[in-house]
Amino acid sequence: MDNVTLFPSRPIAATQDQPRRVAIRRRSDLLATALTVAFALAAAFTLTLAMAALLYDGPLLSFGPGGLWIGRAPDPAGGRVALSAFAPSQRLAGAVAICLLTAPIMFILHEARGLFRLYADGIVFAFENARRIKFMGVGLILYSAAPFVANRVIMLAGVTSDPIWFHLDEVMSLIFGALAFVIADVMEFGREIEQERDGFV
Repeated sequence: MDNVTLFPSRPIAATQDQPRRVAIRRRSDLLATALTVAFALAAAFTLTLAMAALLYDGPLLSFGPGGLWIGRAPDPAGGRVALSAFAPSQRLAGAVAICLLTAPIMFILHEARGLFRLYADGIVFAFENARRIKFMGVGLILYSAAPFVANRVIMLAGVTSDPIWFHLDEVMSLIFGALAFVIADVMEFGREIEQERDGFV
């Protein structure tokens, strides 16, 4: 019995790491709340702008090169015309285009909120986390394609299009969308390895 050697137990390290875990979960909860507010604001902005495209005839909105101008009065010399100059079907197409442009943003915010809600609940490397990240990647890819689709919608309605709809931010969102899929796959693979190791006897 005198030759028994005592080793420090692992729960001590876990106890020391507990404050960090609590802080991470608290910050994740705050971020999830902030993303919820951002999602609500984006939805309200989309609804307001879509309704304005359908019904507003005042001087604070005009349509011209690049799309809808907010806070700029119609100016024929600058190519901006009043929304009242468009037919109801064209204004409806404009409202649909607005929704198409903002829907990917709201989708990304929704999935990011879900991801940080998982972190706040202490779920970090589960398959659900990877799924949320993949959905965010889908949202980024949709964001890169949204201007093209919106452009086609207003063109079908007989409204002039933006000839340079594909910008650097669309390229970057496409790249980051693809990276999100790679990161999620790595997380899933790491999780599978961890499960196999835990199940090995």
